Amino acid sequence: MEGLSATLTVFEQCSVSPPRDPVAVTSLPLQFFDLIWLPFNPLARVIFFDFPYSTQHFVQHTVPIIKTSLSMPLKHFTPLAGKLLAPSDTSSTTDFQIRYLDGDSVSVTFAECTDDLDQFLGNHVRDVNMLKPLVPQLQSTTCIDTSGEKCSASTVFAIQVTVFPNRGICIGITNSHVVADGSSVFNFVRAWASIAKQVHISDGKLDVNDLVPYEDFQIPSYDRSCIKDPHGLSTVLVKTLGPLVKQMQQQKETTQDSSNIKVRATFVLTEANIKALKNMVSTKRPNLAYLSSFTVMCAYLWTCFAKTRASVLEEVHNLDESQNFGFVMDCRARLDPPLPASYFGNCLVLCLGVQTGRVIVGEEGLAAAAEVLGDSISVKLKEGPLHRSDKWLEDLSGAMRGEWTIGIAGSPKLDYYNSIDFGWGKPLKFEFVDEPLSLSRCKDSKMDTEIGVILPKNEMDEFSNVFAQGLRSLVG
Repeated sequence: MEGLSATLTVFEQCSVSPPRDPVAVTSLPLQFFDLIWLPFNPLARVIFFDFPYSTQHFVQHTVPIIKTSLSMPLKHFTPLAGKLLAPSDTSSTTDFQIRYLDGDSVSVTFAECTDDLDQFLGNHVRDVNMLKPLVPQLQSTTCIDTSGEKCSASTVFAIQVTVFPNRGICIGITNSHVVADGSSVFNFVRAWASIAKQVHISDGKLDVNDLVPYEDFQIPSYDRSCIKDPHGLSTVLVKTLGPLVKQMQQQKETTQDSSNIKVRATFVLTEANIKALKNMVSTKRPNLAYLSSFTVMCAYLWTCFAKTRASVLEEVHNLDESQNFGFVMDCRARLDPPLPASYFGNCLVLCLGVQTGRVIVGEEGLAAAAEVLGDSISVKLKEGPLHRSDKWLEDLSGAMRGEWTIGIAGSPKLDYYNSIDFGWGKPLKFEFVDEPLSLSRCKDSKMDTEIGVILPKNEMDEFSNVFAQGLRSLVG
């Protein structure tokens, strides 16, 4: 196991603003889809690419291209350069919003790392902190006056580009989940990459002629007028944000209070694995309301985590208490009326499976997990994604009180490996930095799935064994 985090040298910090043309939007009111994410920490991602050039080449040729190509799509994605305005007093009449003012920008850091790139690219067990130096921190919150009322202003997006001389490049992205969900961030990265791939330096000058800037991404839509809030959830969220934020922070502190060092590793479920898991579940539960590759993957991971905890934490683990396994569903196309796929912001609903640990670790655990997870999707497909939206906070608070809760970041539908090319070829590695469990399309096959896992070292050892043994039993 690698025990050290990346060591690097920062050689430039700058700000990149959209072009001084008319921008797409200057003020974006937050909907309940956005507000629900206020208590959560920012998301951080890293994308590694091959780059067989020196640091000098990187500074002279690549840095100017990165800056120029980043500025151009920000014209259409201006909220990323803006700030989150939040009233200091929850009784204030000022709304939560993302506001962009002329001159606002995205913070960009350029750095060099001379560590061995290979230690970052494998699926092996590594120190959990090794990726953290490769992603930027969002700038500190400031206090401003808006219409005579005090508000906090927070940046929502930042980028770091780190060169590994003669080996590779890492693009680190940090964003507040409040400004955008994974689909919107993915659309922006595609826009940025598609432009960067076309920009060249000729005779010492940037050549931006003959660009086809909208070839590989969708112009974002900001129309929120048709989003319905049948239960006044936005108002409820604003009133309850304080206690919810505190509860989430306390859970984070409890989770981090461990004497056992945490590690990260990547696992793979192949297309054949997933098909075998589906066959096993459908045999045991032939009349399930809903069964998909995604739900059976989640069910399998749930059983692996539950068995790991039951084994390693036997003395403190109560198998008779509820466990919660959550994920989100993109509901742009499922709203009435539907939103376009290019809708910018958040449009996710929580799907939550609840079952006791004793059931999940039992002989019928995989089928039982697949059943409750499938049911959580099925009801939203039948009743609409906003079904029980008046109970969302109750469901979330219940998950926080459960014996154990885990949620998934990312989605195999957002294919970073085969959709993102800055001109350096296909990514070598894509990972979330801090999420305990994440899914993405596999680097080596569009039909396989990569699973990022963060656990204490002793639990990771057991999880690795349980995960491998479970797959072996499929063909045993």
